[in-house]
Amino acid sequence: MSDDNKFLAGNKTHAFSFQGSGGGYFPVWLVNILLTVFTAGLFLPWAMVRARRYFYENTELAGARFSYHATGGAIFIGWLCLAILYVVFVINAVYENTFLMLCMVVLFIAFAPFLIMQGLRYQLLMTQLNGMRFSFKASPLRAWWVMLGCPLLIAVLIFVVISLVFTLAGSSASLTGIIVGIVLSIVVGLGGTALMQGIYAAQWYGLLVNNLQYGKHRFAINLNVKTCTFIYLKAMLLFVPFIVIVMVMVVPMMTQILQQSLYGGASEEAMLSAGLSMFSTVIMAYMVYLVGILVCFSFAFVKVRNYAYQQMSLEGGITFRSTVSVGTFVWLILSNFMVCGITFGLAWPWAKVRLTRYLLENTHVDGELDNLALVDHDEQARNDPASVLGRGFSVLPFAL
Repeated sequence: MSDDNKFLAGNKTHAFSFQGSGGGYFPVWLVNILLTVFTAGLFLPWAMVRARRYFYENTELAGARFSYHATGGAIFIGWLCLAILYVVFVINAVYENTFLMLCMVVLFIAFAPFLIMQGLRYQLLMTQLNGMRFSFKASPLRAWWVMLGCPLLIAVLIFVVISLVFTLAGSSASLTGIIVGIVLSIVVGLGGTALMQGIYAAQWYGLLVNNLQYGKHRFAINLNVKTCTFIYLKAMLLFVPFIVIVMVMVVPMMTQILQQSLYGGASEEAMLSAGLSMFSTVIMAYMVYLVGILVCFSFAFVKVRNYAYQQMSLEGGITFRSTVSVGTFVWLILSNFMVCGITFGLAWPWAKVRLTRYLLENTHVDGELDNLALVDHDEQARNDPASVLGRGFSVLPFAL
């Protein structure tokens, strides 16, 4: 055990906790908004750093708090370099220099995942817990495959399969064949989308966690694609009842409108009443649709998060658990949205703190943290072109 280890001893199970509050974050958020507006967006990197620093420094694990040492200036330089490249692209577009435009697009597609990884690496190098820094090192080719190559390949395969199904169904020249083709296309589309999401989730978590370090201790994770795929398939199936409800609400109304437009005979008062009824029905149907999306997203997010933390570990016999529940998460998102809407966004600091506290308090670390050897790595943030450009992508947080 290191003499510098400040983790509380005598407890094998620890839960993260958040010591901040909506009232404490509100002035940070308000100053960020005002300065970002007054500087026409130039203050945004510093605003992002100030917000993250508040949340990091109020996040506690076993008596030790995180710290965040990134600077707005470093991120601003990255943004400035990206802005210059964008201006060059626009100039080429104005002067119709197609060759250089295509070259820039190809280079962006080829190197964007690598630059995003560099941005994540910078953020983690600037993050400390108990005097020890985190680190992140991912292969550029692996990052490109996970973020672009594999999803694109699966999407193309799904499109090809659906096209073949439609072609075969159309060649039958019968109503039954067309109906069967439509049903099979829907099944292939749902299954293919779930498979794509499952493969992406398993590979994305693997990319993030298996390349993550705390000091010299490495994290590890191994997610099963089949498990992730079934989670996303269940999430999509949860959306079916909401679609049915929307159809029940909308189809009779559309049928009535169609009949009136074909046969006429309705008075002006009846048309006005039908119009008002249609408007209210459409609004209600749209609300049901949005709630359905929220439920499906929450189910997938919570289930994948819980499964990922269950499979994650840290060298030294440290394991993790997530106990977030779908119902509570849906209620938090829905109520936060309603409160922010009622207050015209002024309640956002309290909403963000409320959600952050819930997620942290339901994230657990199991193991003898006080026996963990605190040996920091010797890596430093680099200033090569790729690292500088990567900091411009630091707007994307490292989140599990």
